Amino acid sequence: NKSDMTSAKQCIRDVQEALPIHGAHVGIPLSAKSEMSFVRRHLQNANDGNGTLPDGVWQCLQAAITLREPVLVFPVSDMTSYSPLLGMTRMATEDSSLPSAAMIGCIQSAGGSAPSLWDESSGVYHDTAKSTDILRDVLVMKPGSTVEDVFLSLKRMGALGGEFVRAEGAGTIGEKPKLVPKQEVVHKGNRILKIMTNKRREWQ
Repeated sequence: NKSDMTSAKQCIRDVQEALPIHGAHVGIPLSAKSEMSFVRRHLQNANDGNGTLPDGVWQCLQAAITLREPVLVFPVSDMTSYSPLLGMTRMATEDSSLPSAAMIGCIQSAGGSAPSLWDESSGVYHDTAKSTDILRDVLVMKPGSTVEDVFLSLKRMGALGGEFVRAEGAGTIGEKPKLVPKQEVVHKGNRILKIMTNKRREWQ
């Protein structure tokens, strides 16, 4: 994390030549100073769409994900229109984890896109959900997660209520959905999920 220092060159070479070692398989030289300068520059000017990520950042992220890829799950309310869950709207517009204008500037400078409900003109999140919002929301789940894990995650978010009844899943848009048991591990073949509940709420 201090690859910008003159003395780091030999250390970087030694570490990379020693890999794999002690459970580590990949070594990417990084510079905390360069990273903080990049973030600080965009925090000071959220509208600055220019800039290049410091060396090693993308390589580090790609290497980490390659070691064990997460499972992306798309919760929907309908398996034909792939509309988002109504209960996800609050999460997509008001949750404290949503990136700020400055962070969105960093994301866009790195080649990414702003969240679906971010309004560039007003600088706030708006509920503009329409029936055409296909696969708007995505959950990043740990490898080995089950359909029940997805249900519990959505329930914690307030997107679903009641108890699990059944779920339908598909791998791609247009694919005929099939019933999936809650013990089934989520994967690319069932990553589009519609989870049905009895909507029963527990007594407070």
